[in-house]
Amino acid sequence: MTPLDPKNLRLYAIATGLFFILLLATGPIGLMYMPEQIFNLADGAQTAQNLVSQSGLFFIGIGALVMIVLVEIVLCCLLYVLTRPVSQPIALMALAARLSMTVVIAMIIVPLLVAQQLAAATPTDGATQNLILALHQSNLAGTLIWQFIFALHLVLLGYLVFKSTYLPRLLGIALLIGGFGYLADSVGRMLGLMDIGTYAVISNSLLAAGGIGEVGLGLWLLIKGVHVDKFKAKALAA
Repeated sequence: MTPLDPKNLRLYAIATGLFFILLLATGPIGLMYMPEQIFNLADGAQTAQNLVSQSGLFFIGIGALVMIVLVEIVLCCLLYVLTRPVSQPIALMALAARLSMTVVIAMIIVPLLVAQQLAAATPTDGATQNLILALHQSNLAGTLIWQFIFALHLVLLGYLVFKSTYLPRLLGIALLIGGFGYLADSVGRMLGLMDIGTYAVISNSLLAAGGIGEVGLGLWLLIKGVHVDKFKAKALAA
């Protein structure tokens, strides 16, 4: 495999780091804050009202989700370029997993938009409110799906980082742990295990490790980049 020019390698590393930081800014808004403020599974009337009265917040959240999708598409390719010297087949699998996750995230934006249109365009009778909640439920189901796929991606990415020699191995371990964290979180939400205190603590701890791995990798690439000589050696050996 022909190694990248050192200047281009540095640019790829900086771009990857910047996109990780951008995800750090948009992810909490689109994936957590907006849904928590707008949707209430126990109260369809309140949810419908929130969709209309807090439409500004809703569309900020939708904009954040769209930005996540766009950033993820580019990030998939950048991570592939930076990790393929370790193992091109595994790097391809990691790319496919993250890109598949991105497609699912894009798809689950649609039910949210339909729910807002229903709330804004029609009187919110009981049937409409139930439909709005059902649309939100489909969004939540999609979230579980992309988390399962992301768990696979993090395990693969963690392995690649750990074996790279040109990136810190501790970050690879953190990413691997985070993959199991997303798996535990998804399984726990499907089976109702998050109500068990010990399970929730373990799951959240694993997720926190993954978050540290992702943020750490982004900052490392942005500030330090990759070890050029070790990257070249891996690329030439591949």
